[in-house]
Amino acid sequence: MQLKAEEIILKGSPICRGIAIGQTYFLDRDEFTVCEKQIDSSDSEKEVERYRHALFRSRQDIKRLQTQLESESAQEAILILEAQLEILQDPLLTTEMELNIRQANQNAEFVFQQSLVKLQTRFESLKDPFFAERFKDLQDVSQRVFSYLYESGSLSLKDVPYNSIVCGVELTASDTAEAKVYHVGAFLTESGGATSHAAIVAKAKGIPFISNINLHLIRENDNQTIIVDGRTGQVILNPTDETLHRYETLKRKMHTQITAFENDVHWPAETCDGYTVRLYGNLDDSHQVDLLKQLGGQGIGLFRSEYIFLPQKEIPGEEEQFNIYSQIVKKMDGLPVVIRTFDLGGDKATFHVPSTTQKNPFLGSRATRYFLREQKLLKSQLRAIVRASIYGQVRILFPMIATVAELREAKKILQEVCQELHFDQHIPMGCMIEVPSAAMVVDHFVKECDFLSIGTNDLVQYALAIDRKDHLLNDFYEPTDPSIIRLIKLVISEGNKAHVPVSVCGEIASDPRFIPLLLGLGVQELSVAPRYLPVIKNVIRSTYIVDAVQLADLALHLTTAQEVLNLLIQEYQKSVPHDLFYNVSYPPQTYN
Repeated sequence: MQLKAEEIILKGSPICRGIAIGQTYFLDRDEFTVCEKQIDSSDSEKEVERYRHALFRSRQDIKRLQTQLESESAQEAILILEAQLEILQDPLLTTEMELNIRQANQNAEFVFQQSLVKLQTRFESLKDPFFAERFKDLQDVSQRVFSYLYESGSLSLKDVPYNSIVCGVELTASDTAEAKVYHVGAFLTESGGATSHAAIVAKAKGIPFISNINLHLIRENDNQTIIVDGRTGQVILNPTDETLHRYETLKRKMHTQITAFENDVHWPAETCDGYTVRLYGNLDDSHQVDLLKQLGGQGIGLFRSEYIFLPQKEIPGEEEQFNIYSQIVKKMDGLPVVIRTFDLGGDKATFHVPSTTQKNPFLGSRATRYFLREQKLLKSQLRAIVRASIYGQVRILFPMIATVAELREAKKILQEVCQELHFDQHIPMGCMIEVPSAAMVVDHFVKECDFLSIGTNDLVQYALAIDRKDHLLNDFYEPTDPSIIRLIKLVISEGNKAHVPVSVCGEIASDPRFIPLLLGLGVQELSVAPRYLPVIKNVIRSTYIVDAVQLADLALHLTTAQEVLNLLIQEYQKSVPHDLFYNVSYPPQTYN
């Protein structure tokens, strides 16, 4: 009788929560061996045409993926693939490549590879995480082009067996976009962080994802059932019958729970003792409006206007912007719409903002600071927003304001625009609080603004001097640091004192464990990605504001980020014990 292998538990970095049980599927890519071939000058046009055909088929693939992602409401993923389409339409890969093929009299594969080597050298010279991720996108599309040049067909996840646990050294955005939600159970990789494009797409689709896993051990146990726990970062090999039964039961309960949350979205967002919270959505595109309203969102708390235009090579004109903004405002049927002016630069470097010439784009000419210098572009956007405001309840939000002087200059430009348009209605105007300097003088800001919005992602980055895009510093990026909690408290207190609404729209607003703390600090407005609305509303409706205030008082007296996190986890387990996604009990096994 063959003895069953011992249960093994591996530990990695959880990226997307959820449970998966299935068989491993290894995504092994063979590197294309590119040989140089001289071609006759009379055949150069045939070679150019072959290259054009490979680009065309690659673009068709990506457009097909975008259509698939629309049906899955994975808007962040669609935007990433839009950037890949722009890469395939860039002159570097079109007209210049065709010219190189004609001049070199060499096969398209070889000329294409030589061009990629030169581009890699240029990208590696740019010490900016944005461009590192951008080069991964270039590598992603180049693999697709090579597959069509060689007529080998691209390696794809669209037809993997049902319940596959996809394993790879590192996945691309195309890999995770190709994956069908009902076929791929989870992703496991040796490398890649939570901010990689592959991870963003996986989270948009809701597929469990764990990185930093030793795939060698999994290969040794191939063709066996494995369990992936995206909540804890655990991967269980050779699970015992007891472990398997426990996770199968847990997976069914989690599915039932999410369905129940979605069915309860019609209930008001208020605590057990009647404290009302306004719950809004963060949107990047007009396609998300229907989902926002379906899941009970009370308005758009943050419309990231730059995401519509990031892939383009120039900022669109007033009319194009007006058409998009007015379409969104009309679809919201009178609900509030907060439109943030372009937040470009930093991790959203583009063709329009020359961050490549800045030693540190996050500390350079970014967002409002950039557009105060390029006032023609800012006025064009403000004109489009003001004109669209006649169709509903529009508010204007300025990002990355560091000083009162910057805020007043932005307000002055808005006033000039309104005068030019002979627009005499009041449009509520606010600013993001995402740098410590703004938080420290927020008592002055509330006198200038109709509302404020705390962007915790950047606030953590600037307060703790941590580049949130640097995967090596992930352990130091801690939203629970006492300094962050105190800055949030300061902003909320000054806003409430002046009767100026303050919302929180960063990632912590979509983490259920933070919600009781935020409510206890005095937050009355939250803005999250639409898919998180049911979960966050459930937390609000499970919380007592009296308990939340006591929790906040305790947190404000703690001294380390880990102490605050432990407190939030402990209190969340008490107040929302039924949440299976965030309340995790670790089995007593030994980790490998």
